[in-house]
Amino acid sequence: MTLHRPSSWPSIGTAAMVAVLAGCSSVADPPFDDVPPNVVEFVTNELPKPRQIDVEFRDDGNGLLIFSASYGEPQDCPAGCFYLMAWGLAYRDQVGWIGLSVPTGTTSFYDVKPEDSQLFADQLWDDLKPLYVFGAFRMMLTCDADTPASALVRLAERLPQEGWPFLASLLLNEAQRRDVRPVAEVIARLVSSEWNFTAPRERAALVLNDWPGVPLSGLDCPRR
Repeated sequence: MTLHRPSSWPSIGTAAMVAVLAGCSSVADPPFDDVPPNVVEFVTNELPKPRQIDVEFRDDGNGLLIFSASYGEPQDCPAGCFYLMAWGLAYRDQVGWIGLSVPTGTTSFYDVKPEDSQLFADQLWDDLKPLYVFGAFRMMLTCDADTPASALVRLAERLPQEGWPFLASLLLNEAQRRDVRPVAEVIARLVSSEWNFTAPRERAALVLNDWPGVPLSGLDCPRR
């Protein structure tokens, strides 16, 4: 397994807040080195003016690759240009988006399958934790109805170490929709660390008294 470009940035709380610094010059021949052809084809078909594709994480033994792509027109020049960003996953003969900085109208998000066992492995989550994409990856798993209930419980159990309160609330909403009570039980016991889990903890305690209750309005998954 290979990690590429680990980042000290925090995990993203929402895909709409993401952008990355880059050069302003036009890219006539985008640098797509070391990127599988199916990923290059996917990105170039999906994004307007792709600028660069980078491998963020690669596990050749399990045929899993996470990549990022910058695209579009340069923004905020000449002070310091940046491009829009997208993150994707190639695994088990499927390529799809994990998250995009700005919605493009695409429906080509990665469709999690129950048999995608490697995506639910603690080792993979540990490997992805230093990466900027980890927040969007956890949201992808939370929001897909085919993510096993046991994986949702483990996502909840890891919240004190990995954050964040928004994800706790999102997990609780999805647990209510799918009737996965153990997720709510974990969230109701969360102890605040560097993240303040007071709001999701109190709401979990309330919904457990009248399970499953009504999910919180206005807190839908990004692709729902």
